[in-house]
Amino acid sequence: MTRKDTYKKKNRFSLKLLIGVLLLSGAVVGNIGIAYADQDINSLLSNWFDKKGQESISSIENAIIAEKERQKTRLKEELQSELTNSAQLLAHYTEKEKQKRILDLQQYADKLIEDMKLENNQAEKQRITADMDKEIQKAIKELEKIKPKGK
Repeated sequence: MTRKDTYKKKNRFSLKLLIGVLLLSGAVVGNIGIAYADQDINSLLSNWFDKKGQESISSIENAIIAEKERQKTRLKEELQSELTNSAQLLAHYTEKEKQKRILDLQQYADKLIEDMKLENNQAEKQRITADMDKEIQKAIKELEKIKPKGK
């Protein structure tokens, strides 16, 4: 082997060794970098999810608050409408019942008046008849006193 061949062989071996060491070093450094990148990606994703989660929660809360206010307004309007309607129905019912009670009371009073008139008239008629009968009996007795006794 010539000196030149020996040099080339050593050189190749050195070159192969250098390339191997560089590749091994690169792999070690690359794995370390990947480990840091994994940690950064995890924290980056975690932060992103936390931020998006908070935005979602905030958005949901705002939507709920806005809908709650709309529904409260709607309920107030419906309640006011129902109260107005109920007040009208109650006023109508009250007026109807009042008229019915007044009519019942008037009819009862008319009946009492009618009964009172009949009772008073009957009693008065009987009293007058009794008085007239007494007067007639009295008159008959007096006429009998006047009547001649012999006949």
